[in-house]
Amino acid sequence: MYQSPLNDAHRLVMRRLLEHRREAAEAASSVRGDDVDRHVPATLDPDTVPWGVVGDGSEPTCEIILDFGELEAEYAALRRASAIFDRPDRAVIEIAGSDAEDLLERLVTNAFVGVAADVVRAFLLARTGRIIADLVLIRREGRVLVELDRSDAGRVVETLEGFVFAEDVEILDHAEGRHRMDLLGPESPAIIDALCGETPRGGHAVDLRIDDVAATVFALDSGTGSPVGEPGFGLIVDRADAMVVWNRILATTPSGRRPVRAIGWNACNIARLEAGTPLFHLDFGPDALPHETGLIEERVSFKKGCYPGQEIVARMESRGRAKRRVVGLRSTTDALPVAGAQVFDAKEGVSTQIGVVTGSTVAPMRGAAVIGLASVRASHTSVGTPVLMSAEGELVPAVVTGFDFEIPGEGDQGEAPE
Repeated sequence: MYQSPLNDAHRLVMRRLLEHRREAAEAASSVRGDDVDRHVPATLDPDTVPWGVVGDGSEPTCEIILDFGELEAEYAALRRASAIFDRPDRAVIEIAGSDAEDLLERLVTNAFVGVAADVVRAFLLARTGRIIADLVLIRREGRVLVELDRSDAGRVVETLEGFVFAEDVEILDHAEGRHRMDLLGPESPAIIDALCGETPRGGHAVDLRIDDVAATVFALDSGTGSPVGEPGFGLIVDRADAMVVWNRILATTPSGRRPVRAIGWNACNIARLEAGTPLFHLDFGPDALPHETGLIEERVSFKKGCYPGQEIVARMESRGRAKRRVVGLRSTTDALPVAGAQVFDAKEGVSTQIGVVTGSTVAPMRGAAVIGLASVRASHTSVGTPVLMSAEGELVPAVVTGFDFEIPGEGDQGEAPE
């Protein structure tokens, strides 16, 4: 299992948080003069969750931080200021050589060669059209960095190597040697500029130095927006340099800006659900076809040359319909479904299951409305379709939406309809 080089940094964040709580408790007791026990524990490790468990008996690929004990403040930092998020769940592969771009052009679903953007998102498919991996391709001088879920790194390296014959290509697996982190939030461009003097715009990347450390910084914003609905940047550094970069970012506060705050998965996940961003292995998996993901326009070009699985994708496009698709759901009650909750036809009820919830949250940006993503049958993917879903031990009504979670006729009123 991959161990984040920032584990000591995470414990330091918790230690400073506990020190702050201890000072606040002592101040409260001093002011009030009471004997209320405001004991604060001496140590506390941040909560983590295994990532990438693929079956019974399988080990997770890593552990990811859930939060540092103050979820509301972490979410607020992402929305109003800037937040740094450790990404041990992501890995990096490098494809070097003069034929690197041509190789990828022949293998992935999106156009890459000749595209103006440095950063392109695409699927790598099996010949059956099923998804092997969801990739972020980052073009650099003489090489391409492939950023992806750590769970998929080994298979992707093996797949790529199987297509190399006489090409000038070297495939380097940096899953253990490079580390990823995200800087997110409306003030993140100012932080990057203060650190490096250069900020990549949407769809682009730069190689630069943070103090004496080499880093590749790429914009998470693309033509369809940011995965969390706020400006953001991915950083790729050598594993040995991760702690230096993490500490430097936390210590950087440009004039008029608020300090960067460390956040975990919970805050990031709320924001990505509000932004309507499906994730591989969560909202769709290796059994899915591109048309079933809700990401066909962002990940697939129908103007490029051949690639493995293209015939399947083209056939499904010509028929105009997949058997299922990831959609948005907006509840009309306060009951919160969990991932895996069943979704049913509104008229036929529990006799006709039409899908499953893949992720949900109470959305601060939607007036605390319950929203989520779900994979449902094609017959129920039209925006405005009423459905039922299991939530908190009962069946509750919900409405199928796009990834903006707008209910037809309601508009964005900031709260869930009655």
